Amino acid sequence: MSILVRNLPKTFTQENLEDLFFEFGTIASCDLVMDEASGLSKGFGFVEMSTQEETDKAIEKLNAKVIDGKKIRVKWSNQEKKQAEAIASAPAPKRDIPEDVWGSASRNSSERENDDE
Repeated sequence: MSILVRNLPKTFTQENLEDLFFEFGTIASCDLVMDEASGLSKGFGFVEMSTQEETDKAIEKLNAKVIDGKKIRVKWSNQEKKQAEAIASAPAPKRDIPEDVWGSASRNSSERENDDE
């Protein structure tokens, strides 16, 4: 249940991000994206909670929370959202394709040519 956290202060640390989500349940993983040149946060990170309920609760309570004068944004990561949508949609029905589909297509093509003459 991956969560995207955006608009974090540049001074935020990995520990700060973990502390922010700790009260909502078990954190499966937590990654604050850092700028290698400056060593500061790039202002966003990803948190994965262990259950759907914990994820929903964290998003509900933390989205639009103000930290150091900045309103953070907390939502499903796009990848998780896409996966959830894919699972929810029914798979395409299996199609029966005749074994000689290409053979019959070429025969039909040559038959049409003969008809034109």
